[in-house]
Amino acid sequence: MGNDLKAALFNPLQFASITARNRVVMAPMVTNFASSFDEVTDHQVAYYAERARGGVGTIVVEASPISTRGRISSHQIGSYDDRFIPGLTRLAGAIQDAGAVALLQLCHGGPKILTPAGIRTESVSPVAVREGDVPRALSVAEFRDVRRQFVLAAQRAQKAGFDGIELHAAHFYLLSASLSPYTNRRTDEYGGSVVNRTRLSCEVIEDIKSTLSPDYPVWVRIHACEALDPGLSLVEGRQVASILEAAGADAIHVSAYTLPINKKIKGTVNIRVGAMPLKDTPPGPFLDYAAAIKQAVNIPVIAVAKLDDWIIASRALVDGKCDMVALARQLLCDPYWARKVQSGLSNDIVHCKYCMTCHTAQQRGEAVRCAQNYNLFGKPIYKDT
Repeated sequence: MGNDLKAALFNPLQFASITARNRVVMAPMVTNFASSFDEVTDHQVAYYAERARGGVGTIVVEASPISTRGRISSHQIGSYDDRFIPGLTRLAGAIQDAGAVALLQLCHGGPKILTPAGIRTESVSPVAVREGDVPRALSVAEFRDVRRQFVLAAQRAQKAGFDGIELHAAHFYLLSASLSPYTNRRTDEYGGSVVNRTRLSCEVIEDIKSTLSPDYPVWVRIHACEALDPGLSLVEGRQVASILEAAGADAIHVSAYTLPINKKIKGTVNIRVGAMPLKDTPPGPFLDYAAAIKQAVNIPVIAVAKLDDWIIASRALVDGKCDMVALARQLLCDPYWARKVQSGLSNDIVHCKYCMTCHTAQQRGEAVRCAQNYNLFGKPIYKDT
C-alpha cells in the first residue's frame, strides 16, 4: 500500500497541452526577492531553480502584477511591461531546465493593492478588505482595460517561455473580489448572480485563449467557499468552477477563506478569516472543498494547504479528492520534499513549523525568510534542532 500511495504522487499528469512529471505543485508565494523595479533577480532564479531540482512537477511562480496599479507588494516580479521579458525568460528557463513545468501567476490586487499615501484602492464595489480602506468601484470601461492588461501580461509570459499562467482569483484580489458576494455588491451585469459575478474572470480567460491560443494553459485559483456573511457558499464555489471550466480554464486551484487569521495582522484587516493554515490548524483543511469542486468539473483540481505529510497528500489523490497537491511554505523549509519522498527518505524531510516567520516578513515588505532554512537560494542550511 505504501508504494501505491507514493506512486499516486509521482504519476505524470496532462493539462491542456502540457504534461507535468508528477502531481506535486509548488504553490505561488510572494517572496519580495524581485528588484525595487519589479525585475527578476539572480536570487529569484536560484530560489526557483532549487525547488525545481527538488523534484516538484509544476511551479506556479508568485503573483505578478499586470499593471503598476495592480501591485500587492513592494518587490514583485513584473509582467506589465515588455522590459520584464528577458528576466522572465531566464526564470522560466531555469525552472524548465530542472524538469518542472513553469507557470506564472497573474494578479491585479484590487482592494489589496499597494497604494501610495492618500491614494485609494480599487475594486468591483466600495467594500473594505483592509481596515479603514474603502476602495473605489471600477467602471465597466475600466474592466475592459483590466482585461486588456491581463492579456498583455499573458502574452509576455508566453513570449518568455512560461508553459502557462494562473489567474489569481482568490484571497480577495480583484478577480476574487468580483466572485465573492461579500465584496461584489454591483447591480449591473457584473454583480448579483453567480454567473454575473464570474463574468469578469470568464472574460479574462476567453480573451487570453482567443489572443494567445486555445491550447495555452490557464489555471485559475479560487475560493471554494468563504466563512463570511454574505460569503461564497460551497454550492456557489462549485458553480463558479464549472462556469470557469466552460470559459476555458484548464485547472482549478482550490483555496478558501475559512480559517482563523494570524493575530499579528488582525489590526489591519477588515475580514476576520483567511486562507493560511496556522500551527494548530489540522492537516489538509481544504481537502474536502477540493473534493467538492472536483465533482463539479472535468479538468484537474489542485488541492492546497498543510499537505506536507506525504501520506495525507497521496491519500487525497488515491481517494479522488484532487488531481494534484500544492505545497507552499513547506518548500521554503525543504525544497527537496518531493525528491526525498520519492527516494524513500521522507524521514529526512525538514517540516514547516508554521511559525509565520516567512509570512510576517512578506507582510512587512521584507524579503521572505525561513526560521529553519537560512539559505533559500541554494543547498538548504538548517538550524540545529
